[in-house]
Amino acid sequence: MSEPDWKALYAEHLAQISADARAALGACDAAGLVIHAGSQRLYHADDQEVPFRQVPHFTRFAPLEGAEHLLLLPREGSPRLIQVVPEDFWHEPPGPPPTWVSDALELEVVATPKIARERAARGALGRDPERWAYVGNDLQTAAALGLPASAVEPAALLQRLDWDRGVKTRYEVASIREACLRAALGHDAVREGVTRGQSEHLLHLAYLEASGQLGRECPYETIIAWDRHAATLHYPHKQRQEPRPGRTLLIDAGATCHGYASDITRTYLRPGSHPVFHEALLGMVQLQNTLVDTVQPGLPYLVLHEAAFRGVTELLCVLGVLKVGAEEAFERRLAFPFFPHGLGHHLGLQVHDVGGKLSGPTGPPSPPPAEFPWLRTTRQLEAGHVVTIEPGLYFIPLLLNGYREGADAAAFDWELIDALIPSGGIRIEDDVLV
Repeated sequence: MSEPDWKALYAEHLAQISADARAALGACDAAGLVIHAGSQRLYHADDQEVPFRQVPHFTRFAPLEGAEHLLLLPREGSPRLIQVVPEDFWHEPPGPPPTWVSDALELEVVATPKIARERAARGALGRDPERWAYVGNDLQTAAALGLPASAVEPAALLQRLDWDRGVKTRYEVASIREACLRAALGHDAVREGVTRGQSEHLLHLAYLEASGQLGRECPYETIIAWDRHAATLHYPHKQRQEPRPGRTLLIDAGATCHGYASDITRTYLRPGSHPVFHEALLGMVQLQNTLVDTVQPGLPYLVLHEAAFRGVTELLCVLGVLKVGAEEAFERRLAFPFFPHGLGHHLGLQVHDVGGKLSGPTGPPSPPPAEFPWLRTTRQLEAGHVVTIEPGLYFIPLLLNGYREGADAAAFDWELIDALIPSGGIRIEDDVLV
């Protein structure tokens, strides 16, 4: 694939998100918006810094590294970026933004956060500071800019900004696609390592090398899990010893581009895997492909999740794990201990991107239904949304043990389940543009 025309894509993107933000400001009767890149924090009673991540709304406007920068967007006029580049020999200062960013934004470079705040206060904010809104993680910065507490992330404004992030611009889609391509290189390297039975630690290093990332640059902690570890949904460890027996490998790992994330999961089996677990993997791949093909504008994400839950239920019945009919098993929610999470989530500047539980740019939230409380998005899909589709099937003793006695116990083949528990679990995940 050829390199995207980032200059043209970003210019179009900046015009669109600036217009959306100004519309949100108008609805809230605010004179302007200041978005703070965020302040660096230290660990408690320590002088070491907590790994820093920018405020996502800032990154959406200005893809550059570092803390304390300010993005100023008045109701009228061009957006202005004040970049803080400290004169520091302890840390490498952030580099300049890409030329296609500095060409599109009014850019000023200063040496300290204090100077950045003073320049902002003397500039656009100085004319009417009490009517500006602040988005960021530091109340002290907002106060230093002369903004009242009521101006800090006002709920009505933030809801509109979060809602608008659901529909991605062409620049955002291109950035996510590039993040997917980077992650795919890492996944290819891990797949090769699986055939050799390499340790979780070595597979993790192979992933980072092939995807061209440091660990801190990944959008989330990579999950590389052999066997039973694959049944821990957010398994963080990286065992250094070779797996024994090493039959199942689950990898959930992504990459970033311009702050936008990818989030991809695959499950691999090696020779000697339980034949029923092998059939389960084939069934889950087929189910995931069907769900991806179902994605279309106008479809409520809840409908997709219900289809996934029904599909996992039917597969468990076909495999003999559940000993009742598929419809009865679905009505009794017997697949829950095997599929205890939602089908997926919105994806963008955050892995679990904002706005998934909103009913609209205004109005009340849209929480998940009682029967699926873990669902991360309830929105109706629109063209331009990017979502993950990641059905799972796991053998988790902690969840299964609650069904070994009581009215539902006879619906499970416990001998087969106990034979499958060492295999861990299955998850297949892709990032899908609606």
